[in-house]
Amino acid sequence: MPAGNRLLLGFLLLGLVAGCSDGGPSNRKPTKKVTVTVSYKRAPLEDAIVTFIPEGGDVVPAYGKTDEQGKAKMKTYVEGDGAVVGTHKVLLDKSESVGGQTLDVDSPQYNPNAPPATVKYHLPQKYGNPATAGLTAEVKESGPNEFVFDLKD
Repeated sequence: MPAGNRLLLGFLLLGLVAGCSDGGPSNRKPTKKVTVTVSYKRAPLEDAIVTFIPEGGDVVPAYGKTDEQGKAKMKTYVEGDGAVVGTHKVLLDKSESVGGQTLDVDSPQYNPNAPPATVKYHLPQKYGNPATAGLTAEVKESGPNEFVFDLKD
């Protein structure tokens, strides 16, 4: 292979590696580490999904799932990176599918006439709706970003 072609091939490979280094979008907003603690009826809330929805429509939301102590570390682009700086609406959900069919449509055992699953909510549904949750968090550039939510019925 001529030297010029090897050089071109090297630049192409370098461009591919640099462009795919972390799999995330190139227009990322800065994030800060965020920890959330959630309790419900004065007890730690395990396995709840926490969502931070930033103000302004062009920013990616952050997500987390609470552990047995009700704590969640938020993720926007990669595990543990936190949430973008700014004001967020906070949504909380803990629900599960009960009964019904759980098979994929392509499964040979799939029955189109089987009853659908129902949803069992372990939190009031208002906490999962941006219009009714009433929870906010201000992620700051400096200092600890630790938020505590004590939910009630």
